[in-house]
Amino acid sequence: MSDILQSLPIFLALVAALLNLVRRQWSLNLIALFVQFICLFPVLLKVLPLQLALIHPFTGLMVTLILYLTLVGVGGIKSIDLRRPLTSGEIFRGLAGFFLIATLRAFLPHFQEAVFPMASSNHLFLSLGLILIGLLQLGTIREPFYLAIGVLTFLSGFELLYSELEFSYLLEALLVAVNLLLAIVGAFFIVKNAESEPA
Repeated sequence: MSDILQSLPIFLALVAALLNLVRRQWSLNLIALFVQFICLFPVLLKVLPLQLALIHPFTGLMVTLILYLTLVGVGGIKSIDLRRPLTSGEIFRGLAGFFLIATLRAFLPHFQEAVFPMASSNHLFLSLGLILIGLLQLGTIREPFYLAIGVLTFLSGFELLYSELEFSYLLEALLVAVNLLLAIVGAFFIVKNAESEPA
């Protein structure tokens, strides 16, 4: 039972990242992004003190709030339609994401032994999974909102990986600033993209 509870945040974070990769519904994507940030807290709590582990979900809340207010401003927040059928692009991204995660899981023991022998397998799986999903998102979409989500997902994976290996107050502060700046830059390009669209 304890193993299931320990794996639940990892599973939820990866599902949220995959949902952002596949679906194109802004309201749903914002919820998934927030869930992704929140689910990293119990994972970080295993390697960091409580006060430091709280930084990441708090940053995620601020980032999500910035993007939400921007999307409200451009009229992009609509009711979630879960019954909308998947497009061919969404199916492709879903299969590609699932293949990446399955491949990572298969080769993780060898990779962990060769490169990160001191890291726990669950921590390493989640961090590398987020990095790969973030890179896949960046390579398959050009909309500013989803590019921002892709970079934020990649940075979350990197921050998890670094926290397992070593902790630096300076780098943590830098990553918080980068996350907030990315949200602001993403908000700027969302507004600019909305203004350039024909009425």
